[in-house]
Amino acid sequence: MGKDNVEITDRVDACVTPAGASGRPAMPCLVHVSDTLADTAYRLSSDKECTIGRAPENDVCIRDQIVSQRHARVVMGPAGEAFVEDLRSTNGTYVNGKKVARQVLRDGDKIHIGPRHVLEFCYRVNAAPGGGGDADANRDALTGVYARKYLLMRIDEDFAHARRQRENLALLLFDVDSFDEIRQMHGSAAGDMVLREVAKVVSAVLRREDIFARYDDHTFAVLLRNQEEAAVVALAQRIGRAVKYHAFSKEGKKVRVTVSLGIGSLTRNMKNAMDLIGDVQDFLGKARRAGRDTINGSQSIRAIFRQMANRHVA
Repeated sequence: MGKDNVEITDRVDACVTPAGASGRPAMPCLVHVSDTLADTAYRLSSDKECTIGRAPENDVCIRDQIVSQRHARVVMGPAGEAFVEDLRSTNGTYVNGKKVARQVLRDGDKIHIGPRHVLEFCYRVNAAPGGGGDADANRDALTGVYARKYLLMRIDEDFAHARRQRENLALLLFDVDSFDEIRQMHGSAAGDMVLREVAKVVSAVLRREDIFARYDDHTFAVLLRNQEEAAVVALAQRIGRAVKYHAFSKEGKKVRVTVSLGIGSLTRNMKNAMDLIGDVQDFLGKARRAGRDTINGSQSIRAIFRQMANRHVA
């Protein structure tokens, strides 16, 4: 992509909202077409801008040093048109290969955030219950991360592969602590906000190849391939800190959020993926019973935690 000739243009003729074949309204969205959250859709609305950048508080958080803390934003105009604006980023914002400062978006336009990250602007019809394409079916509707059934499919495949190739495979499960209390104190909408924000914050610290899924109501899973136990421990600590120090708020009120984590890895005596899942569920249960903001794992994992000595181990 060239870096000269910054384009500032408004193409009002492009602002047409397509209608879905089903008759349901088509909503303007940004959709990841690269990195860990490929196929994740972010709905756009006229009452809130959608910010893009490296900082965790952005609506679209891309954890890459080539992306500025606040890189760009997409805003909806009064007539329903969508604009992308560069926020004086270091490496620029491009639309279909052209560097832009501000531009109206047309259905299908590709927004490049630096050389490696691509978002597509498009209109999507709200999926009917049980409907949607394969990509949407693999994703959790609320958080945008993978759904449980996709995780279960992948863990079966990765377990078999790891056994054959004698590679490392680890699973991390974590719960949002006292989630029922959060819902009772702040309402169900706050609970949904917490789950979405947790998904966004945790996604920012994962590798592209990691499988991140919503496993249950307020339980998430991360499937980690080719990672030594020390690296898995370090990741668990980063997840805990990222959630703990993220600013969660609902209608101006601060919401305290922490997570408890269980970690397990493939061992010789495991016969299938359910053995690994069962072990990690047991470790997560122990972490829950020990209190909030706690990690539990196998004996070797607990030994690594004690060596690091900077986090409570149940």
